Amino acid sequence: MRTATKAMLRTILGLPLCLLAVNCAAQAEPPTADASGTKDPGVALIEQVARAYQAAPALVDEYQIKMTSRGRSRTDTNVVRLGLGRGTDAWLSMDGFEMTALDGQFTIEHVDRPDRYLQKPLDGNLLRSFASLARGNSLPVPHAALRYGKTTDDYIAAFGLARAAGLWIEGVATVQRDGKTFEQLTLRNNKGVTVSALIDPETKFITTIDLTGPGSVFTVTMAPKRLDELPGLVAVTTAGRRNVKTLQNLMQLSTGDDAPNFTLQTLDGQEVSLADHRGSLVVLDFWATWCRPCRMGLPRLQEFATWAEAEGLPVKVLPVDMGERQRTRDLKKEAVSRYWKTAGFTMPTLMDYDGTTARAYQVGSIPHMVVVGPQGKIIKVEIGFNRNAVDQLKQLARRTFDG
Repeated sequence: MRTATKAMLRTILGLPLCLLAVNCAAQAEPPTADASGTKDPGVALIEQVARAYQAAPALVDEYQIKMTSRGRSRTDTNVVRLGLGRGTDAWLSMDGFEMTALDGQFTIEHVDRPDRYLQKPLDGNLLRSFASLARGNSLPVPHAALRYGKTTDDYIAAFGLARAAGLWIEGVATVQRDGKTFEQLTLRNNKGVTVSALIDPETKFITTIDLTGPGSVFTVTMAPKRLDELPGLVAVTTAGRRNVKTLQNLMQLSTGDDAPNFTLQTLDGQEVSLADHRGSLVVLDFWATWCRPCRMGLPRLQEFATWAEAEGLPVKVLPVDMGERQRTRDLKKEAVSRYWKTAGFTMPTLMDYDGTTARAYQVGSIPHMVVVGPQGKIIKVEIGFNRNAVDQLKQLARRTFDG
């Protein structure tokens, strides 16, 4: 079984987690005072920033996180919408997820899964509650980390954007950007990460954080607003929905769910939609040319497709190619066409060039098979190579159409 995407956290953030060479090991202690007892300017500034975030009755922001990987032309961008109210009341919207901390409850929902939600007792605040569900991983929300932090170390960690630990203060300077004056705070750690933050000298709110590591550059552009009350905070409607236990349960498609519709092209340019095959048993198999278990399983799928056709059963087998490593669509298509022709397969393969369909089906590892029944409901999900796939699919087809 080959991993095609990272953990669920990557789905939430929409940003690769492995591109910065950082860890959580203890680093040098940040300076607190010089020999005369005067507080370090960097520490003093960070504490002023924290007080500004804590003193506001409510804060809202819509900010952008941009990640650029060195050696690649691709830039990933996420937009985060955030509201922090009195006490621990808060909401956060990111990549289709809606998180709410209200009345002692922490809730996560997703726009693609309206039938379910995840709700647990609030663990201190929104950030801690998320971390307790995501195996200790946190969110790049410096506003909340500063507002809920208790110590200078907590505030310094906020500038690491949940990507870099062990930061220490290198210095403070006054700089000009676009005709405006900002206080610039610089931090580093011994893993090669540098953080540069611009702070509004009047409000003490952060406007920009640039985090540069050995593999990537993260840029967060913020514009927090201080309000008297927090808008947009409402209780979650639970009627007719099921409360799941884990983040994986929240997103994962399972038996009985509606199969997301899609339209993809075959290698010869024909468009195929799942909706076109309502009334048939549809076998989707997500695969890639570089995936050895996928290549082991595809001949078995071809055997099943040939059997179903000979039996006259309304069965459609649709391998879905995804995650090819070539840079352009033409190169991906060329590689898949060459492999398909050499293998001699007669079943079509669909080309999910940008991974949109794979994301809709929450494909994490390949091969990943999804069997859709005649009514458009998922009746089977299987991850990994299965040497008994042909016999099991034959039995499933017979049960479906023979009653």
